[in-house]
Amino acid sequence: MITIEGLVRDYGYWIILVGTYFDHYGVPLFLVFGGITASQGLLNVYAVLFCGFAGGWIADIFLYFLGYKTGLDYWMQLSVTRKLIHIVRFTDKMFRRQPAVMIILGRFLFIVSKFIPPFAGMIRYNFRNYALYSFSGNIIFSITYTFGSYFAGNWILSSKTGLQVWN
Repeated sequence: MITIEGLVRDYGYWIILVGTYFDHYGVPLFLVFGGITASQGLLNVYAVLFCGFAGGWIADIFLYFLGYKTGLDYWMQLSVTRKLIHIVRFTDKMFRRQPAVMIILGRFLFIVSKFIPPFAGMIRYNFRNYALYSFSGNIIFSITYTFGSYFAGNWILSSKTGLQVWN
């Protein structure tokens, strides 16, 4: 008989890896659910950490090269981008002044975290530096959310009794 626990044990790491690749628009739900699941003994917390890190870092590298391939000039042709020229200029200025802050801490800024990697590629920011800062930011991000949800897992699950579905 197929159970949820069995599916999580069999496919949980892949779900976290792929889910984290796509999930950069808010709280990293796949990473949080992985940490909670690890707190219940269904997954290994270090493997969850690795999968969450790998998914996020692979996504960042892909988005960097997507931005590099298209370039800022391409995006400036779009009317939407031209309307946001003050934001583009501000981001460019901040990126050139404090690239480590933009890349590492930008990882924690929801929604913004998906725009930083392609923007770095668009302005042709040095890839080695980008990869190093992105690596560092993803490590910090993954450790924070994996272990935060791992240590809070029992509390989160015990407090779910207040959540009910009404029919």
